[in-house]
Amino acid sequence: MYFMEQDLQGSFNSDRFINQFILGPVFVDALTGWQQVNIDKSFKLTAHPELNVEQVSDGNKSITIIGYILDPAHPEATDIDVAGILLSKFTSLDRLIRATNQLGGRWAIIAKNDEQAILFNDALGLRQVFFTTPDYCKDVWAASQPGLIAWLFNLKVDDEAMNFLDSYVIRKYREYRWPGNATAFGEIKHLLPNRYLDLNAIQVHRFWPKEPIGKLDLVQGVDNAVKMLEGLMDAAYIRFDLVHGMTAGLDSRTVLAASRKNKENIRAITVRQGLMPDSHYDLTVTSRLLGKHGIPHSIVNAYPYMSAAFSKAFKENVFLAHDHYGPDAEAILHKFSRKKVAVTGGGAEVARSSFRFRIDGYKSGYEAEELAKLLFMEGNAFAVQAYAQWLDEIGNLYDVHLLDLLCWENLHGNWMAGTYMEFDFAWRDIFTPFNCRGLLVNLLSIDEKYRSAPDYKAFKELIKIMWPELLVEPINPSEKNQKCFSWEGWWRSSKNRVKRYLYKHGLR
Repeated sequence: MYFMEQDLQGSFNSDRFINQFILGPVFVDALTGWQQVNIDKSFKLTAHPELNVEQVSDGNKSITIIGYILDPAHPEATDIDVAGILLSKFTSLDRLIRATNQLGGRWAIIAKNDEQAILFNDALGLRQVFFTTPDYCKDVWAASQPGLIAWLFNLKVDDEAMNFLDSYVIRKYREYRWPGNATAFGEIKHLLPNRYLDLNAIQVHRFWPKEPIGKLDLVQGVDNAVKMLEGLMDAAYIRFDLVHGMTAGLDSRTVLAASRKNKENIRAITVRQGLMPDSHYDLTVTSRLLGKHGIPHSIVNAYPYMSAAFSKAFKENVFLAHDHYGPDAEAILHKFSRKKVAVTGGGAEVARSSFRFRIDGYKSGYEAEELAKLLFMEGNAFAVQAYAQWLDEIGNLYDVHLLDLLCWENLHGNWMAGTYMEFDFAWRDIFTPFNCRGLLVNLLSIDEKYRSAPDYKAFKELIKIMWPELLVEPINPSEKNQKCFSWEGWWRSSKNRVKRYLYKHGLR
């Protein structure tokens, strides 16, 4: 089977596990050349040499930041500056976590005092955390991917996970993802977004939502979002050498608009995937748009396949890496040699009610089987069980829609977070300004009718305020002539249009 051809125990070298980390009771000396950061006598952090790690302490308490963290209110603040502020807020766990709500970046935080040792990560969980269960090991091990822990302990894929990997729902869908907190290894679980891991008890606790998010009118919601988006992009431009990944879509256009103050420094690329025609709107529309504003734009041509040497390294870097991302990553690595930080619009979909029209019937409650269907795992027992567990531990949703939380935690917290780690092999790091809990909550507080298809009015209002000239070119124009016609695709598209019409006009 393809998945098992990836050797977990392959030879280690400095180009393996790029930008990754492992936390445990001892340092991992086998990872030669890696950073070794002491948290306390019980917890030792071993981190890849290219991964940023900062630590501040004051007497009995400490904050350790893994990755990078940005403050939109103070764009010039460094990781050390932010860590110091968070340390001052660490008078209680709740106060500390709330202090991160307005922060962006891609980070995990270890917070330690005399009573507590906790680990939590950014809003979308893009700096991933996986951990061993107490049934397997009395001392917790946590890492950036399950394959790293499996490599360390020579773990084997368990039978249920093997059946899932060999199932039709995986084979039919190249964007395969793990459901809920499941992994390929029974001994390892995934820390999903909006939770923290108690490192002493090896228990996971949800910390959001804990209260209603409320409602904002369109003007106020958009105004708030503009301030946060522009602040986050300012901070990113101060910190990094950025390259915008551009398509003809709404999300990358919104992020570009938020970068207007840094126009002189904007650089952009579009990856031309293996079989993409010259006429594809991601190429034509984007080139016209950027050309009108004098923004340097490169087309990075990806082959339909990876070279053998790159394929081996790519799959060793992240266990079960997606095959079809490899050619893109190889082309990007060849172009930039891991020296640039990529900017994406990832995460915006959380606020766009994207799941509402993929299932028959609009309602407030769903069964695990329906959630599995929404995530293209219909009828799979492994997936249904994982989503049932996710439903069981949600608690009070307050006024957050369950499908928005599903999109946040199970789509972006699993699939997108995993793809970011895979592309770490090509980029210095990756940044999306939408990876900010305060920004996402603000957007979700706007009436759904302004955030949903087909108009996405709130997002277009953001662009109008930040850089209105970017709307002169169409956003994702008609797909006519872009793909081969199929009756199945036509029926699915037509059915969704009917659903959107009925929902928008209060008829369902």
